[in-house]
Amino acid sequence: MIRSDLDNRLRELGIYSDFYYRKEIKPLAQMLGEYERLNCLLTGVHEGNRKMVAVTDRRIVILFTALGGGDVKIIRRESIKDWRFEKKLLFSSLTIETNGGASFTFTNTQGKLKDLFTWAMNEPIPAAE
Repeated sequence: MIRSDLDNRLRELGIYSDFYYRKEIKPLAQMLGEYERLNCLLTGVHEGNRKMVAVTDRRIVILFTALGGGDVKIIRRESIKDWRFEKKLLFSSLTIETNGGASFTFTNTQGKLKDLFTWAMNEPIPAAE
């Protein structure tokens, strides 16, 4: 996906002004395929670092970029066992559990994005091509 397409999708979702400046956007655009549709984007603290969580129609991408390196985790949507988004006034949190037993908890997430995240996770997963 090219950056301008990603920027347009962020505008469609109404979250462009929240994320256009994030350094993770450039690598995210490079990771997303032409067939993939971004449905939600948020950040949260996981393992002591602020990370970006991108929910597409096919997978969840967890990005962490730092000076001199970074980390990417990809979770297929089919392998999500459970998820919980707890919206609180200041300290919302998100937990994603996989069928393989892995659990990812993000604290200090944007509570205002709970509805968008819920919609993204409830969207049907496209059939394999």
